[in-house]
Amino acid sequence: MLAGSALITLSSLPYLDLETLPPFVIEKLPVRFEALWLFSLRVHVAAAALTFPLCLLLSTRFLQRRALVHRFLGRIAGALVLFVLVPSGSVLAFDAKGGALVTAGFLLSAAIVTWGIVRGIACARRRDLVAHRHAMQHVVAQMSVAVVSRAMIVGFDSYGFDPDVAYVIALWVPVVAAAAFVELLSPRRQPAFDSLLPTLTRIRREALQPIRVRARAFVRPLARSGR
Repeated sequence: MLAGSALITLSSLPYLDLETLPPFVIEKLPVRFEALWLFSLRVHVAAAALTFPLCLLLSTRFLQRRALVHRFLGRIAGALVLFVLVPSGSVLAFDAKGGALVTAGFLLSAAIVTWGIVRGIACARRRDLVAHRHAMQHVVAQMSVAVVSRAMIVGFDSYGFDPDVAYVIALWVPVVAAAAFVELLSPRRQPAFDSLLPTLTRIRREALQPIRVRARAFVRPLARSGR
């Protein structure tokens, strides 16, 4: 993923040139709100080049064992993703190649990333590290969609696949697969059946307690009277 991120960053460097427009941008123009679109594109490329490698490094044991460094870098990464990467990507999604279906896929991925960042921060603050890790795995998985999707598009092009259909498949399959993959890898919660027996036992004990109290209240006066 680091290698893929580096390749995408190198290929996207021309987007940061403020004086010339790369062929991809010229092909996209004209778009609605052109100035906003160009600004969002450059900001998104710069933010992705920083945040994805940083999130990958934060997933390593080396940084996870260094709580202070992990917390500091995590706050930087979370702020960039939440306030820069997601908003700029959402703006670009509305003019994405492939129409409304591709726009919906990008927005779904952005929603999962936003949920993961917000939930991850909340879980970290209450020291729920298992839930924090689960939420952040969703963030990293959705950010990896860019690498997987680009590889799939290159593969489809080599086989002469319809570009419009290929773009839809190359987006939706990684987005859904990434979310499903994280859920499959996440620690399994205790099965409902395993927790059902203790619950029923507690209910039975609490239900019988008033009966026992009433029985004791009736038996004690009889014992005192000698009956």
